[in-house]
Amino acid sequence: MSLTPETIEYRPKGAIDASKALLPYTGPWSPQLAGHLLRRSGFGGSPADIEAATAAGMNAAVDRLMHPRPDALAPSPSGDLSFGPTVDPAQRRKAYYLAISWWVDRMLQTPNPLVERMVYFWHNHFTSGIGAGVTPAMMVAQNGLFRTHALGDFAQLTHEVARDPAMLVYLNGNQNRKAHPNENFARELMELFTLGVGNYSEQDVRESARAFTGWTVDRGGDQARFVARLHDDGNKTFLGQTGDLSGDDVIDIIMRQPVTATFVARKFCRNFVYDDPEPELVDAVAARFRAGRYDVAALLDTLLRSNVFYSSRAYRSLVKSPLDLVVGALRTVGVTTATPRVIAALSSMNQIPMRPPNVAGWPGGSQWLNQGTILARLNFLNQLVSFHAGAQAPDAMQPGEAAQSMGAPSDPMSWIAGATITDPGSVLERVLSLTVQGDATAEQRRSIMVYLQTDSVGNPVELNAENIDEKVRGAMSLAMALPAYQLA
Repeated sequence: MSLTPETIEYRPKGAIDASKALLPYTGPWSPQLAGHLLRRSGFGGSPADIEAATAAGMNAAVDRLMHPRPDALAPSPSGDLSFGPTVDPAQRRKAYYLAISWWVDRMLQTPNPLVERMVYFWHNHFTSGIGAGVTPAMMVAQNGLFRTHALGDFAQLTHEVARDPAMLVYLNGNQNRKAHPNENFARELMELFTLGVGNYSEQDVRESARAFTGWTVDRGGDQARFVARLHDDGNKTFLGQTGDLSGDDVIDIIMRQPVTATFVARKFCRNFVYDDPEPELVDAVAARFRAGRYDVAALLDTLLRSNVFYSSRAYRSLVKSPLDLVVGALRTVGVTTATPRVIAALSSMNQIPMRPPNVAGWPGGSQWLNQGTILARLNFLNQLVSFHAGAQAPDAMQPGEAAQSMGAPSDPMSWIAGATITDPGSVLERVLSLTVQGDATAEQRRSIMVYLQTDSVGNPVELNAENIDEKVRGAMSLAMALPAYQLA
């Protein structure tokens, strides 16, 4: 697979047998497949996570993901989220950072990776973002809504999103009045959230907008209210159904359309299996979703145990999003808190959580990669593994900021635990196991081995207690620069 942004979607080579694609996988289990499961169902596993999933076996590992445990993580950021137009700009920046870093910290610390993965999935599906009246506090509340319904009923979540304050403000639903209907939410509900282009008419948009009139958001931004006098209670005809339809009625009608399950199933395939999924695979997934009455947990339980999920065509077939790359790398080296420079690194890769580019969200796939973002990815990974506690701050940083660089990774000696530090082959295998579960070509292995066995000008060196720290960090940087590490 070429890591160039020539196409938005990439379908792996080969063919699919749709009759067997969703049957349970019964093949051999390995650290490679355990790592694959944890990359797709979360944001990558720590070395301990991958080891535990390998030992447990596929079914037990999926069972663990599908049954979330109670957690003690903060349900909202600790700090002032004031963000109104009269608020001091410095406070607005602080609130913005607090909300984003709180969520990234949850990704790093959660005991329920699949739940947090689905919060991200829904954030990029039912898209809203900070700005234009949407505050960090609104986005934190919406984030909690997605967490509550992460593995629940898609239809119910759609109903809840329709009256979520962040969504009402983001798509102007709070300005949708009987006298002056606003079509923004009605259009995106169908185009991007449920039906897809071509499966509704402009008249359906207009009638749907009338059905959603009457919702407002209070001045504090934390409560949505329905005001009956602002609602159009006249007859409406939507997708062939006529009556005094409300917004909830419109959503119920949408959920009865077969194409709704197909549209959403394609998104699940793109996010969990591979890009540009075959229509027959999408249809099979949609049939399961429809038969399960939009039960997200049941659908994911099927996908995460399926033949197609563990196929060679799905394995490392998706480009990691910046969040996948950053959170996964931080977990690999033991960092548990996102610093300001981590958030800045995400921005340099063109992904800021809670601030997607538009209502369509992040397109993903090869679009994550261009010359600038590839360089930003490699710089982040190199800076992460090169960080030394107490290091002198680079010129571009203020004195004392080095300790707040990318976070404080664990001791590099823990990255190669079990290796013989004087044996470059042993160190190499441990580094590759930690980063890419051994997925490296012979040439890539030789390149890292040459680095371990030579100095900066090519003279032979032996690994020892004096140079092992530097050599492990350098080998980690080279391994994380491999194409395999950029793929989920």
